[in-house]
Amino acid sequence: MAPTVASPATGAVASPIASDLGKAARSVGLGLPALPPLPGLASHGQPRVASFCECKRLARNVVSMAAGEPAAPLADNAELTEFFNGLKQEWDRVEDKYAVTTLAVAATLGMWSAGGVVSAIDRLPVVPGLMEVVGIGYSGWFAYKNLLFKPDRKAFFAKVRNIYEDIISG
Repeated sequence: MAPTVASPATGAVASPIASDLGKAARSVGLGLPALPPLPGLASHGQPRVASFCECKRLARNVVSMAAGEPAAPLADNAELTEFFNGLKQEWDRVEDKYAVTTLAVAATLGMWSAGGVVSAIDRLPVVPGLMEVVGIGYSGWFAYKNLLFKPDRKAFFAKVRNIYEDIISG
């Protein structure tokens, strides 16, 4: 005897065979094919339905194999090769490779540790709100002190230009 399943909507008891016949009758009665089951709800006996992206990728690979082309576009590979060749030329031009490598590693470690500190501060319950208020207050003070009035603004931009010239010249 087939196991029975209680229907939650009506409380009636029906067998799985009767429910399958009901699905088939609904799809045939309307003249439409039955819809495939949802991918997350498919049982072990039913085949898995591929998603739209999987079908699109599969179709693209089939078309590229039929045309005899490689799967990856050649333009992307050419750009990547050009980028790496330029990077290699720049690296060959560097005289003190040890110093550049040390600076790169130090910058990476510094950014990683700064991210850890900011993440730790962000996890504290009161500090993020307090830091936001401090930042808004400092931004307001800076705008009042350097940007609001014309003489202060001219002095600030002159100071920025002087610092810029010092950096560029030396």
